[in-house]
Amino acid sequence: MNTDLLKQYRSLANQYQSIADSEKKQLKIIAFARLISFLAIIPAYYYLSPVNSIVALFASLVALVVFLFLVKRYIQTEKRLQFNQQLVKINFNEINAIHRDLHAFDDGKEFIDPHHDYSYDLDLFGVGSMFQFLNRTVTLRGKKQLADLLGKSLRTKTEILQRQQAIQELAADLNWRQNFMALGIESEEHKNQKQIEDLVNGQIQLKSEKRLKFLISILPAITLLLIGLNIIGVFTKSFYLIPVFMQWIIFLAYSKTTSRFTREFDKQAKLLSQYSDMLRQIETKNFKSEYLNQLKTKLQIQGKSAGVITSELQTILNEFDYRQNILIGIILNSVFLWDVRCLSKLNNWQQKYAVELPLWFEVIAEFDALMSLANCNYNHPKWTMPEVTDSAFHLNIQEVGHPLIEENRCVSNSFKITNAEQIVIVTGANMAGKSTFLRTIGINLVLASNGCRVCAEKFEFSPIRIYTNMRTSDNLMNDESYFYAELLRLHTMLSLIRNGENMFVILDEMLKGTNSVDKLNGSKELVHQLIALKTHGIVATHDLGLTELAHNIPSIKNQCFEVQLNNDELNFDYKLSDGVTRTMNATFLMKKMGIIPKD
Repeated sequence: MNTDLLKQYRSLANQYQSIADSEKKQLKIIAFARLISFLAIIPAYYYLSPVNSIVALFASLVALVVFLFLVKRYIQTEKRLQFNQQLVKINFNEINAIHRDLHAFDDGKEFIDPHHDYSYDLDLFGVGSMFQFLNRTVTLRGKKQLADLLGKSLRTKTEILQRQQAIQELAADLNWRQNFMALGIESEEHKNQKQIEDLVNGQIQLKSEKRLKFLISILPAITLLLIGLNIIGVFTKSFYLIPVFMQWIIFLAYSKTTSRFTREFDKQAKLLSQYSDMLRQIETKNFKSEYLNQLKTKLQIQGKSAGVITSELQTILNEFDYRQNILIGIILNSVFLWDVRCLSKLNNWQQKYAVELPLWFEVIAEFDALMSLANCNYNHPKWTMPEVTDSAFHLNIQEVGHPLIEENRCVSNSFKITNAEQIVIVTGANMAGKSTFLRTIGINLVLASNGCRVCAEKFEFSPIRIYTNMRTSDNLMNDESYFYAELLRLHTMLSLIRNGENMFVILDEMLKGTNSVDKLNGSKELVHQLIALKTHGIVATHDLGLTELAHNIPSIKNQCFEVQLNNDELNFDYKLSDGVTRTMNATFLMKKMGIIPKD
């Protein structure tokens, strides 16, 4: 356990909690002042008008301006409070994660797919999975993007190196990463990404748009002019009521359209604000890595940044919110044709920028997913950065362990397979560590292909597609037996290889659903097929007869996990060694547990 890391996260959590406590006190003061200013708007005019109508109106307007200022100040302070509370939560979650408590992180169970190349066999998704171990995404689309990244194992050397550089750059800036996460954390009711895109892309149909824009410009100006002339005594009659009346006619004509869009946008305003903040967080950061800068360049259009453009949208939505106060809404719509003005602004924004939103959301999702891998690198500084070669197949690993096994319990192993050594056959007794070792190799290859650090002292590899066959199940709905399901998977594997796919296969106990003789013969033929197709991989088996292939085929190597029997007890060291196992333990364990009688 990294005690320095724990101290750092605790210190940050305490620091942000202190700031949040201070902001809670500020909110109470602002709320009280806001109430006073609101209550003063009408009395200021009522009590001062007998003295001087101009002074009365001025005092009332000052109270209104102060009220609006405090409303804005309250919203800003509340937003900062939520931001710091999220930072507190983020750091406490990391403290729990170091203690192997991952319940705060989504496990991605919806991505479980028994037909995927390797994710089902490697426990990539689900409770206690590698996805849950890595996942620090804060957006729905970011979570999906992380799942997509982990579900892809074959990338070019250039792609992997670019990702390594990008992830390591993000890993080095803890504060920036945590700020990005705190800005983007979504509540459950704000996780419908498609709904946002539909709303923003749905064009507002405004009747007589050009004429409406003219009226929005001219009517408020005439209204203010006539009110001013009435105050200074030029007009004794209330002529300003004519343009006010006209504004209310227009307001009522567009009330259904206004209500529909404000109702829908109100549901997503907070999330749109979060995305705007996240975009600005990306835009204001100077990146060194080529990949991150490529993503950043996608956030420019018509000489403006995505953060500024989405802020404009948020400003329009905030202006809509002023109408929530009935008194303020009446004044604004009487003098400035406020709701229709906001509706027109929203329509203009949609016409200019709505088509760009999906691309910007993709950039946010990619950054969100990369944050998880960067966080993994930061939390595991002792892990190594893989070395990538694009030459002939090469896999050279020293002291590799499974990332999900606690450090004090994890037994590491070294493993090497060159281009000449195509297949490694691994034997060993039950519970000796074969399956765990296969998953260890597989999951670290997945991390390496995504540009992430791996749980090893050294890791050299060639980019390659991973394919596994470790656990299969029958499908009664499709009338498929266990054995037939495995055959289908093996058939898919061979078809991909024959079609030119460069694959590293990981097979655990092939053909489990048939008799021992048939199983051995079928397994030998499958290994011959893999050799003929120049495929590399690991095959774990209990059939010692399969290891005899190494006697005649130089490209096959035998390795094993041995078990020691001392004083009627089995001792597992979980260490990989060369050769074929000499110990099997099924009968011993059955006798030990009383399943069958002892001799």
